[in-house]
Amino acid sequence: MNKINYLTYQVFPNQKANSIQTVRMLENFSKKNIQVKLIYPKRGKLDFRKDTFYKFYNIENKFEIVQLAHKLPFNYLNYFEKISFIFSSFIWSLYSVKKVMKNISKNEILMTRTHWILFFLSKYKNLIVFECHKFSKINKFIFLRLREKENIVIVFTNKKLKESFSLPNALEKKSIILESSFEERLFKDFKTYSNKKKNRVVFVGQLLRFNKSRDLKFIIDAFKEKELENFELIFIGGPNKAIKDLKENTSKNVKFLGHISNKEAIKGMESAEIGILINDKNQHSLSHTSPIKYFEYLRAGLKVLAVDFESHKNLPLKENIYFFENNNLSSFKDSLLKASEENFVQNPELERFSYSYRTDKLIKHIARLEGLEPPTL
Repeated sequence: MNKINYLTYQVFPNQKANSIQTVRMLENFSKKNIQVKLIYPKRGKLDFRKDTFYKFYNIENKFEIVQLAHKLPFNYLNYFEKISFIFSSFIWSLYSVKKVMKNISKNEILMTRTHWILFFLSKYKNLIVFECHKFSKINKFIFLRLREKENIVIVFTNKKLKESFSLPNALEKKSIILESSFEERLFKDFKTYSNKKKNRVVFVGQLLRFNKSRDLKFIIDAFKEKELENFELIFIGGPNKAIKDLKENTSKNVKFLGHISNKEAIKGMESAEIGILINDKNQHSLSHTSPIKYFEYLRAGLKVLAVDFESHKNLPLKENIYFFENNNLSSFKDSLLKASEENFVQNPELERFSYSYRTDKLIKHIARLEGLEPPTL
């Protein structure tokens, strides 16, 4: 395993969790002396410069970045966004796979988290690693079509997500479960967390998901209550329109910092005492999500206040989670007050959820599948 080509329909740079995860994984492959190339479409109005990319993600171990042309309707037809995305993703995947594979040797590994790219790559003999982060009918359709393939590794973020697909035997044998992770080098030593701001609560992430509310309004209303007047709530993330809407009639103990870098967001976590996990009700959020910010919260020494979805109850390292009922003001206040009275429990197993550990585990898994001795890392 000496070269990885990560071909994806994602767009960079941006603050979306899936983009951050892709970049962190590739950076950690690069740290282990593996040649890495990220290939993605030039879509939207983002100005591409390598130095901007590296600075945006605070990258230390650089890797190769390539953009391919994207002369397709997505990002241009606002009124048909979903349809244009599906069409554009399919066509661009077909085009990009043909173009990229002309210069790929049979020993190079292909990685992606775009299902149509997986589908078109599957006709080649190279080892293909597909990162599956959510359930979809298209994913299920493609997995069934690839049921006899011996060269595909599927990475799932949790057991529940894997089980939802009922994988054919060949794919099931080579699949692996790797939870989401945190980047260790961006965090301070745990010993420095003794001076956290008491009763400071933080929410980090997009304030909208698929342009829909994340049910944050009732949390904002909770901080108007007398029991929480000595608490402070800080939102880190955007977009600006959502901030403007949420700011209306907020109390003085609620603040919005907007979009800031991943490194600055982590500093914001490290200054707080409690982090919030909440989402809108959809199949992914209810059953399958493995939130990156959950593991970042724990690494920042935060207790976690989480809506009581099944997906959150199935998360590992539950010593610091306090659950509340969605949209239930009383339940939220009670759980927050309880969390504020408890001490953070540092679990030595937390180190297994760093990107470095996650990358090592995938490298060893691939080595075993290829009949090689796992490398010394």
